[in-house]
Amino acid sequence: MTHLPLITGSGGRLGRALTQVIEEEHAPEFPGAVFATRDEIDVTDYFRMRSEMERIEPTVVVNCAAMTAVDLCEDEPARAAAINVEGARLVARAARVTGARVIHISTDQVFDGRQAGAPRPYREDDPTRPLSVYATSKLQGEAAVASENPDHAILRSAWFFGPHPAEAFPERYLSALAAGETIRIVSDRIGSPTYLKDLARAIVALIRAPFTGVMHFGSAGEPTSRYHVVRELALRLGMDTQRLVAIPSSDWSGDRATRPLYSALDCGLYARVTGRSPRTWLACLDEYIAERNG
Repeated sequence: MTHLPLITGSGGRLGRALTQVIEEEHAPEFPGAVFATRDEIDVTDYFRMRSEMERIEPTVVVNCAAMTAVDLCEDEPARAAAINVEGARLVARAARVTGARVIHISTDQVFDGRQAGAPRPYREDDPTRPLSVYATSKLQGEAAVASENPDHAILRSAWFFGPHPAEAFPERYLSALAAGETIRIVSDRIGSPTYLKDLARAIVALIRAPFTGVMHFGSAGEPTSRYHVVRELALRLGMDTQRLVAIPSSDWSGDRATRPLYSALDCGLYARVTGRSPRTWLACLDEYIAERNG
């Protein structure tokens, strides 16, 4: 089957990674792919968006548009709802009306991390209990997408890592460390770090797969913390890690939104549907460094 993808939110962090992966690795497969920034397709402007979809005639719409600043969502809940809930609903509706499938990106933060007994990676059918405005808006966005477009796939992923932009994780920590600053990073929030280009590749695999429902994707390997990702990168880059200080979340006061202490994702369904197993986050670091240096 020939696919014509339309990517909304292509100016964001994930959207840029997906654009790069499609253009550099899959251009012959998706020669007509369209990458739309917020200025080109605003997901909150239904009639203009539907008009653009009618003009483009995509077979699949990948919605990367989102308000992802977790703490800012606490301050601006109405804006979070407008983008993450209503925007998601309108993308799914416009896709349905124009005959397109929709792939929507969600988050591991729909889980609260409060499992009984020893924690294990979350499966798609585990109960969801969001702890923040951001997580609540993303979970409501999932429901909105599913209700608007029967031909949907919702891909939950975990916290991203990549070398761009410089102010995002983990580059802002590496830059501060290189500048001689002492860096304190929470080491007891455990999840599935996700290399952005591998997530983009997972989206490409999902475009090809005739799947409907919710699916998880994150880099594989032992669930870990942001502290351990930064430390491993710093070691590989030859940086002094003595100024990298691991702290418990109870000693961190920099967040306004509550985050789950454990939100690792079970990606077994992704492997079964696509025939591809995620790389470990450790295996991604060499490509990360090459991308960083390039």
